[in-house]
Parts: sequence; structure tokens; C-alpha cells
Amino acid sequence: MLTSNELAARLSRLAEKFTVTGASAALWHDGALVRAETGTANVVTGAPVRPDTLFAAGSVTKTLTSTLAMTLVDEGRLDLDAPVLKYLPGFTTADPDRSAAITVRMLLNHSSGLPGNYLPDLAPGDDVLERLMRELATLTVTGVPGRRFSYSNMGMSTLGRLVETITAERFDVALRTRLLRPLGMNATADAEEMLLRSTAVGHVVDPATGTVSRVPRLRVWPEYGPAGSRLWLDAEALIHFGRTHLDGPGLLSPAALEQMRTPQYDEFWGCLRGCANFGLGWGIFREGDDPVLTHSGANLGMHSTLYVIPRQQVVLAVLTNSTTGALLHTTLCTEILDEYFAVKGPPAIAPPGPRTEIGNERFTGRYRAADGEVSVEVRDGKLHARLTPDAGLSEWDRLMGSPAGGGQAMPITCVDHARSRFVLDVGTPGNYLAVQFYDPGPDGRPTLVRLGTLYERTP
Repeated sequence: MLTSNELAARLSRLAEKFTVTGASAALWHDGALVRAETGTANVVTGAPVRPDTLFAAGSVTKTLTSTLAMTLVDEGRLDLDAPVLKYLPGFTTADPDRSAAITVRMLLNHSSGLPGNYLPDLAPGDDVLERLMRELATLTVTGVPGRRFSYSNMGMSTLGRLVETITAERFDVALRTRLLRPLGMNATADAEEMLLRSTAVGHVVDPATGTVSRVPRLRVWPEYGPAGSRLWLDAEALIHFGRTHLDGPGLLSPAALEQMRTPQYDEFWGCLRGCANFGLGWGIFREGDDPVLTHSGANLGMHSTLYVIPRQQVVLAVLTNSTTGALLHTTLCTEILDEYFAVKGPPAIAPPGPRTEIGNERFTGRYRAADGEVSVEVRDGKLHARLTPDAGLSEWDRLMGSPAGGGQAMPITCVDHARSRFVLDVGTPGNYLAVQFYDPGPDGRPTLVRLGTLYERTP
């Protein structure tokens, strides 16, 4: 078993290698806990990272929101296959017919077609999720609900609003009373409580110079609390939560646990990096008789990762407060999962082989979503994709240290003609983005393209 000293040495080495300001990690295996910390919580104050330092949970919060919803399923107060309209009578979008078809299950498995990263930045308040539902009425649904995976922050916030209507409590109150307190988690969504504790803040690392600067805001987007914008916790709190998803008596019934870890998709290529499939609220890192559950997250200058291996009784949590933290997470978790638990992740997107001749013209056109626009065009006989993000998403990319650029057209290369699969070379050796076209219309041209998220062809 890995010792705390060994974990501390690995964590410090990787933090130095990747210029990560502060980090915390914890591993629980079959009754034993090891943990380690390194670096500073805030470069301006110089405060050190402590065992109880709070970091942004980011989108790992989605697993808590989904678990919270599943407690209501266990109580018979929520039906996964009921339409969202049953619980939110005013629920609608700019596509009323499509939104009427969205079920609760689709919110948990990200097949609703609701926007992925629409970022209105509404003012905080007890009714912020209710106000977000009014924003939703102006937005489109991408594709046919229930048919395709498309990661959706809006969908998870809708689930949070649904929890509010059933429990008659504000989402963060329901989260605290039904999960955080019963599990003894050092976690809070209350900014005033953060002031009274050791709290990490995000940092941006300049990739050219290595210069570190603190992010301009601690947190934003209160309407995305259920999706991951507001919760802060420490590594051991994530361990407490992860243990509720191990086999054995816990917060949820065995039937609910099994539903959450059951793969929802027959085809998942290119849908979510680092996952072989998706369940209800959980990414599935490895399928089969010994599944591995996972979820990662990001906030302004921060990253989070959680792995759960139910059969082996393993929970691994890592938290960092730098834009370069994802590199530390990937390296550390890959090492630990492989060396100690014989767990390897899904294969990376493969590079293209010999060039395949295809009818390029049928793929061309403009595809839209709330996240922005993808334009597919032919240049010098080769397909190119130009991704132009929404202005709010561009600002998010900037604060995460990965500017989206000005919509430069990049070549895409076919790797599977029969299934309209392509890859986009991002310029880093061995690193490719998946691009896939779906659902041909009457003219034979695809109506959807996935490049990170789903975009729908415009007339």
C-alpha cells in the first residue's frame, strides 16, 4: 500500500514539474487512508496548503448533485423516467417539443441536449436557479433528447432546481442537510464560511514564462452551483463522499448505486476524454465486472479529480489550485491506479492512418450550439473545422489558462469513414481531439457534429 510519505513525495515532485501552486491528495483503500499536501493556498498571502484546506470541487459537484437526486429516487419522490415537466411545470426551451421530451434520467446521463456551457452569470440570490429556468426558455435543445451524450452544465443546474421543488429547500441547503453533514464532509458552498477556514484560490500559470498570478475572482456563476461553480471542500471530504459509492451499506440503496454505475451508451467514442462510458452522474473510466467510476472538475484556476473502484474498495481524490493542475492530476492518478490497482484507462484517440478518400462536401456547413459555432469547410482538398466559442466561454478559457484563440480553421482527418469519425491534431505529440458527424438528414448531410460538445447544423 502507498504510504503518506510516498504520496507526499510524488505530489511535491509533480507540483514542481508542472508549476502547480498548491495540491492535496488522498487515497482510501480497504479501511486505510493516506493523504498529502504541498505548496501554498494563495501566492499573495503565502498561506500553506493544510490537510483541511478547501479547494474548488468544480464539476465533481455533479456527482454529489446526482447522488442527492438519487436519494429522492430511493424515497419514491422522484421518477428517473418521468418528464422534467412533471416536477417543473414551467420548464421549457426555445424548442418546446424537444424540452417536453426531456426526462430526469437525461439530466443525469447528459443526453438532454440542454446547453453545455451557457454562462449568463446571474446575480446571486435564493431564487437564482428559478431565474436560470427563465433564461433556459430562450435557448435551443441540440439534437433529439435521449439519443446522444452531450455534457451539460445547464442540465445539471436544472436537476438542482428540480431538487429544490421536491425538497422545498434551496439547493445548497438540501445539499448540506442531506449529504455534507451526514457524511461529515469539510465542505461548504457558503462564501462566509470559506473566509473562516483555510481556503485555496485559483492561479493562472503563463505557459511561456511560468509566471504565476492569482485569478481575479474566487468563484462565479451562482446559477451553476449544482453543476460545480460554488462548492469548496478538502481531499478527505471527497474520500468520505466517494466511500458512499463503494459496495456495501451506505447512503444509497444497492439498486441506486447499480443504476448510477450502469453504462448508458452503446457508443461513446470521443464523447468525454478519459471515460469509456457514462452512467448516472458518473463517468465510467473502466467498464466490466470491476468498474471504475470517475469525475473531474475545474473552476477558475483550479482542478479536481475523484476515482472510485467499488469492488476493490478504493477512493482516490486530488485537488489543485493552478491552471496546470490537470497535468498533475493525470500523471499522479495514472501512476497510482496502474501501480497499485492494475487499472488502466480507455485508449487515447488514435492518430489517423493512411488517408481515406471521402466525400468532403457533405460535411461542410455551420453548426451551432449555445457554446458557440463550428464551421466545417474544405481547404486545399482537405476538411477543416473552425471552432468559435461564445464570448462567455472564451473568458472562461482565458481564466483557465487555455485561450480559445480567434477561431482558426484546423485540418481534420478521417479515421473511420463508415462512422464519420475524424481527429483534429492539436499540435501536442500524441494528443488528438475527436470529431464525429451524426444523423444524416434527407439530403444525406449530417445534422450534428461533436467537437467537445454537440453542435447542430444551421439552415
